[in-house]
This record gives sequence, C-alpha cells and structure tokens, in this order.
Amino acid sequence: MTLFSSQAGLFSSVLSAFVFPKIQDLKVNPADQLVYYQQQSVQILAQISQQIAAIGTQTSTNPTALPPYPTFHPPTSDRRVNILWLLSLVCSLSAALLATLVQQWVRAYMRVYQQSSNPLKTARIRLFLFEGVRALPVVAESVPVLLHLSLVFFFWGLGGTIKHIDTTVYAMTMVPIAICGFLYLYFAISPLWNLQSPFRTPVSAFIWYLIQKLPPSLFNNRSRKNVARPLSMEARQEEFAMKPTKDRRDRDVRGVRWLVDNIDGSNETETFVLAIPGFVKQEWGQEVWNVVLRDDAQSTTSTSVQVGPYSGLPYISRGSTIRSLWRCVRDLLNTYNDQGSAIYRGRRMPLYQCIETAAVLACCTDVQLDSFGEIGKMLSELGHNERTNELPTIKYNPLFTIRWTCLSLVSIRQMIGDKKLQDLAKLAVSGIARLQSDYGPPDAVAGLRGAQKIDEHLKKAWENVKDLRLAFEPWGPNRTEEEIRETLHIHNGSISELERIGGEVGGMEDIDWRISLLQDAMDEVTHKLIRRLPSVFFDELKLPGPALISEAFNFPLVGATPVPPRLIFPGQQVQSLCTLGRKLREIVDKPNPERLLETLESLQSTKISVSLPQHISIKRQLWRLLDIRDGNGLGFTIELFFLALKGLSSSYSSPEFKRAFYTGTFKAITSQWESSKDSIGTQRILLDLICDLVIQGRGVFSDFSYPDYIVYQLLKLVQRMIDGHKGSRSHIDEAIGELRNGNARNVRDADLRELALNTIDRF
Repeated sequence: MTLFSSQAGLFSSVLSAFVFPKIQDLKVNPADQLVYYQQQSVQILAQISQQIAAIGTQTSTNPTALPPYPTFHPPTSDRRVNILWLLSLVCSLSAALLATLVQQWVRAYMRVYQQSSNPLKTARIRLFLFEGVRALPVVAESVPVLLHLSLVFFFWGLGGTIKHIDTTVYAMTMVPIAICGFLYLYFAISPLWNLQSPFRTPVSAFIWYLIQKLPPSLFNNRSRKNVARPLSMEARQEEFAMKPTKDRRDRDVRGVRWLVDNIDGSNETETFVLAIPGFVKQEWGQEVWNVVLRDDAQSTTSTSVQVGPYSGLPYISRGSTIRSLWRCVRDLLNTYNDQGSAIYRGRRMPLYQCIETAAVLACCTDVQLDSFGEIGKMLSELGHNERTNELPTIKYNPLFTIRWTCLSLVSIRQMIGDKKLQDLAKLAVSGIARLQSDYGPPDAVAGLRGAQKIDEHLKKAWENVKDLRLAFEPWGPNRTEEEIRETLHIHNGSISELERIGGEVGGMEDIDWRISLLQDAMDEVTHKLIRRLPSVFFDELKLPGPALISEAFNFPLVGATPVPPRLIFPGQQVQSLCTLGRKLREIVDKPNPERLLETLESLQSTKISVSLPQHISIKRQLWRLLDIRDGNGLGFTIELFFLALKGLSSSYSSPEFKRAFYTGTFKAITSQWESSKDSIGTQRILLDLICDLVIQGRGVFSDFSYPDYIVYQLLKLVQRMIDGHKGSRSHIDEAIGELRNGNARNVRDADLRELALNTIDRF
C-alpha cells in the first residue's frame, strides 16, 4: 500500500502539470479579448476620423454600430480533454487517499487486539474485528484499479490534445500509446488461456467473471474448455498446479531442492522435516523424491549451479540436496538419542512426526536408512515407552504404531547382518550338527540331520505326555491313589519312553547355551528392538534345572494361533517333557501322596494338543540359523515382517495408508536380496512361508488373510531367488510336492496354491 500511495502521489503531480494549464481553455482568453477590443478601438477611431472629414465638406456620414464581444463557447475537444484529465487526476488522488486509508485501517486493526496480554481476550478481540474486515481485501484491490483508470484517462486526453495541434506529432505519439494498450490487453487476457502466466490485471478478473456468465453449453467447445470453467481464477490455477503432469514433477523436484538448500535455522529445519510425510506418502510424492534421489546419485560430483526454467529456481550443487535433508532428519533424531526420556516427555508429538518422516522416506522412497545415522537404540527406547507390542497401543494409536513398526523392520534388516551374529549362528548350527557326530561339520546337511533327530525326540516325548494326559481324563477329585497307580502301571511304557528320551538328549544343553549366546548378541546388536515388534516373542533359557512344560510351551496367542518364540531352546523343551516321566517313575517306585498330587496337577494344566504343531519345529529354527549365518538374516526379517502384519491387523487405518507402508517396507528389507540368493536357509524360510499361507493349520502364518499385494511381492521374491539356482533342489521339490499333494479341505486358497506352483515349479 505504501508503494501504491507514493506512485499515485507522483502520478498526480505529473497530471497537475497538464491539467491546470488545460483548464484555462474552458474560459475566455484575456489576450483574445484584448485583441478584439483593440480592433474595436481602431474601428471607432476610423469612424471619428471620417466624421471630422465630413464636417468640412458638408458630407453626411452614418456611423456603424460596433458588435459586442461574441459569447464564449469552449471547443468540444477542449471540454473532452479536460474531463478526461480531471477524471485521471481524481482517480490518482483517490488511489493515494485510499492506499493511505488502507494502511491506517490495517495498523489500527492490528494495534487494538495486540494491546491485551491475555491470550483469550486477544483471541476474542481479534475474531470480533476479523469478522468486520472481510471486505478490506476488495477495497485494497481497488487501489491499482483506480491507478489503471487514471492512466487510461490521461492517455486518452493526451491523444485528443495533440490531434488538433499537429497530425504528424499525433500519429507518432499514438504509436507507443497503442503499443501500451495492446500490451495491457494482452496482459489482461493471457491468464485466460495460460494459467501459468504471471501477467494479470484487474481487467482479467472481470473478463473471467463475464466468461463464467456465458451459457454452460459453450463450455463443451474444446476451444473454450481450456479457457474458463465455473471456478475462480485462483481455484483454476491451483487445480492446474496440482494436476499430475511431467512438468509438475519437474517443478516439484526443483522445489524440493530449493527448499532444502535454503533452510535457515533450526525452527525452519524442524518445520520442513515434519512437513515431508504429507507430501511423500502419496504415490506422486514418492516419484518426485525418487527422481531427486536418482539425480543426486548421478551428480554427486557436480558443483555447478544450473537455473531451471520459468522460476529461476537453482539446482544448487546437485548432490548436496539429499545430504542436507538427511542431516536435518538425523539432527532431530539425535536429539532424542542424546537426551533420551527427558526430551521424550517434553516433545512427544514432534518426535512422533520425526519418526513418521523417517518412516516415510525409508519405507516409501529409495532412501537408505543409514542416511539418518544409528537410530536403532532410539526406536527401541521409543517402542518400550509406547509399548508398541501391546494391543491397546496397536488399536488406539495405529498410525504411529504402523510407521514405527515399518521403520524398525528396515532398521533390523540392516542390523541383523552383523558379523558377530553370523559367527554365533554358525556356532549354534555346529552344535545341532554334532548331535549326529562328535566331529560333525557345521554344514546344512549335518545340521538338518541333527534338527530332524531333535524333532523326532520332541515328537515322541510329546506323544507320550499326551498319552499320559489322556489316560487320566476325565479329570476329577474322586480317584483313589490305587486307581492312579494302576493307571500309571498300565502306561508304564510311556513313562519308560520319556526316561529313555531324557537320557539320549543329555547333550542338548550345549545347543541351548549356544542359542542363548546368539539371542543375547541379537538383543545387544539390535538394542532389543526385535522384542518391541507386535506379535514377536522370545523365550528365556531357565537355568539351572529343567523347566516346567507349561513354561517351555507357554506360547502367546495372536488370534487363535500360538506364536512360538523366534529362537527356541530345544533341550529345554525336550527335558521339560521328559522330566514328567522321571517324576512319575519316582512316584511309582516311592509312593508319595503329596508329590503325586503335585505331578498330576502339573499334567492336568499342560496344554497338549492332538499332535505337535509343525511350527514348533527345530528344523525351521535351523533355517533361521542358516539364514542369519549365510543370508544376512533376510528370511528372518521377512518372518518378522509377516508376524508384525498379523499383529497390526487390529489397527484401524485406511487400506491405502497400509498398502503404501507395507509395500514400501517389504521392498526396503528385500532390496539387497541378491546377497542372500544362495542361502539354503533363506530359501527354505520363504518356501515354508508360502506353504503356511496355502495350507490350513500348517504353521504360524496359516489361517490369516495377508494382503494380496504383499503375498504377490513374496512370490516375486521367491521367483527371483530360485531362478538359476544351481545347488540341491530337494527343498524346492519338497515344497512343490507339499503344495500339490494337499487335499482340497487343507488348502486355504486354491488360487493362491496355483499361483505359488506356477511361480516355484516353472524352473
């Protein structure tokens, strides 16, 4: 408004130099009157002279009456020019006055409600005044309109003035005036067909309004469809700016670089970082970020500054854009790592949003998580504080839980390939292999034999405990001690078998110890982050002495499916079953009523199903160990991913939101799949996972509807991994045979089975 006021004042001064002399043309010119009366005087003197001469000659003279000064009528052109210039002066002075008034009104509006120190009072006064100033923008827009009108009136009057003086000068003057008029008209109508045009005048909005009033049938004409529609000009510009086109993508890329390179101050940094998810979580935003990443990766050594078209937004050191952004996110995350729970209590919501930003970038774009630094410890502490593996958190804070889980899975994928974990997994595989031979090599074949032997012992012990439990059904308090002893004598074979198995597996404590070393190291490397994931559980090695059956097989339920721990202690499980046989033998040999009741109560509380669930399998644990040893934990992480998806099934969020994060997370954790391609353990984990999805009740991943897009991604991964496999195909043939031989009642999804067979059997 200050600029308009000064411009209007300057223009008024220029106009005054033209207007005031021109006003004189509207009244009698004194010089013309003087000339007229001088002429009258000459005529009077001439008549007097004639009369004097006539006296001497006796000649009569008739004096002529002199006409009065004619009535003054200013020319029409002079009136028109004066009217135009006076209107121009009035418009310019009105614009100056109106600009001054608008400034005064705005200052008064801001001053009134800023005087109070009470926030509520300030808000109340501000809203009261705000409801009365809604017309102020319209008044402010009228200032340039008055200036434009003033200039039009001035040029119009200028042409009329010169036209009656000199036609040549008039023609030469009208040429630049006509050019200015043509340019003004072009500026007025150019936004109508090119909404990106910066040229706009007050006439533009008026023309736009008139076009809107045209009959709707005219909008069907293709020539008019791109000119105007029943929207305001600003709304139409916004619509075109948001339309997904290649030009928009390029503009967004340049805009992202410009924003990152021009961030100044910690507050701006935090504001920008926290605003990223709203842009990137859409598919279009992901594409833009991936273009920025790709361009930066290709131009990391470039230091030249290039200027983009239209806006002049610089590319500014292409290659530094992403590094600057990652530094912003990393600095915000490090504030939590450095200050821990103190900043958590004070800045919970900003931390949530920062986690969301990191999750969106790591799971929905091609950003590598290590760009943000080491955040595993921070994620683990945050998961512990928020209890992310508990149902209330999953149900009532789903958006944060999903983002945190997806980001944690990507972080775990990087940490699980630690060399220390690989060495300890190798140690555990060696322990399983030595069940067959004291000097068994720690290879997959020997490990498989050892795992099969453990599974056989576990299965036999399970069947014998089940037989003993069924022998005492139905349970009731009316049985006498003699009836109980008689039942035990009848099932003496089951007791003896449990004793035999317990004697044969005496060396399995070493396996448990090795697995416990791996589990402790995994907790250390991942900062116990895996334990914070939904539906993921770990067992504890209970030393000294054997564990109870209820403790060794106390698996939590997710839905109706028991979920075993990620790392099983086989010796602890087998010994917990065999301990029951030793206790019953002691009761048979040495009657002890108190010990008898205690043992029977333990047997009664044991949850023994019809058969040992297949997912409680040491062979499947062997695949996890081999996967960690040789496959960098890819299969282990994918299992965690599918377990987490099952745990997050109770979260209420939009399908589009879940699809974006789940798909992006799966792609992120499988991006380096080539390094795990030759791992037998990884391949077996994935094949078992597919069989679980197809066959009912087969494993922990059965009997649950996973999203089709994730299952499809899994099949694509398996297809890539077994394509060109040159080693033994026994595990592939085994999975194919199991999928083909499953009867219709056991197959959960026939279409999925056919798709899985077409994927696996094609090679």
